[in-house]
Amino acid sequence: MAEAPLARRRGGRAHRAAALAGAAALAAALATGCASGTKDHGAARVAATAATVMPASVPDRLSIPDIGVDAELGTVGLDAQGVMQTPPMDQPMRADWYKEGPTPGEKGPAAIAGHMDTPDVPKAVFYDLKDLKKNEQVKVHREDGSTAVFAVDEVDTFKKDKFPTDKVYGKTDKAELRLITCGGELTASRHWDSNVVVFAHLTGKAW
Repeated sequence: MAEAPLARRRGGRAHRAAALAGAAALAAALATGCASGTKDHGAARVAATAATVMPASVPDRLSIPDIGVDAELGTVGLDAQGVMQTPPMDQPMRADWYKEGPTPGEKGPAAIAGHMDTPDVPKAVFYDLKDLKKNEQVKVHREDGSTAVFAVDEVDTFKKDKFPTDKVYGKTDKAELRLITCGGELTASRHWDSNVVVFAHLTGKAW
């Protein structure tokens, strides 16, 4: 795992500072954590219009009907040295919210990371993330009982050494979501050389 700059914690509400500080470390965590080793297309599409932001609430479950994801959400943060924690390899079907940034539904770019594969599990929670299409739906259930509903804007693949930190984690004026996993080509050390990033925006909420 690579090092990253120190970041202020969520308690200071410094979402941009924390997110930008953790961006490179998140990519690096996935770089070292993702090593190589049926879809459901029945979901309804949603209109690509922004909704009012939601108050903070910790997310606990992620649903992406078009790629068959229905996963528990854990958390990842930064350790005492400001290094991003790696999503746990022993829970490949779980995704993890980056807790130093906004919660999904709050103003700003909330981030959720997950493995594409692991040495023991060839198809982990975000294996099909790259196949998402514009306007397909992402739902994040939160501890307050609400569900933040997002629509996909775009899906991009970035080389890890050219990761666009500002594009992914920069300040936004609305509630947005980033889903991040590994992708690209395998290196000689059997790690993926890129990150797949899904960009989405809040379209509504449900209870």
